[in-house]
Amino acid sequence: MSITFDSFTDFEVLLALSFIMLLMGFYGLTTKRSAIRVIMALEMLVSAPNIVFIAFGFTQGVNVDPQTQTFVLITLSVGAAVVGLALAFIRKVYEHFQTTEIDDLTTLKG
Repeated sequence: MSITFDSFTDFEVLLALSFIMLLMGFYGLTTKRSAIRVIMALEMLVSAPNIVFIAFGFTQGVNVDPQTQTFVLITLSVGAAVVGLALAFIRKVYEHFQTTEIDDLTTLKG
């Protein structure tokens, strides 16, 4: 099943979606001060290229290359593990400092 647009192909729509996700990730990374929101922005930055990999992996418009699927699956699983570790770290920081705001963590400086 294919999504039809007037002047855009599916490939261009996927590239635009990936670019929008990348911009949202950069925006969240630069403007948000909560550690959890920063991790969410980083996860958007990591997920945006996966959409591009899937878009480039299409062969003959119907099937996706299995190597591309494998690569995206591996990057998603590694990303989930990293987010889990980061959230565990943030939980420990919250228990110690009672905040997740990055600007309030000034005692970590040397």
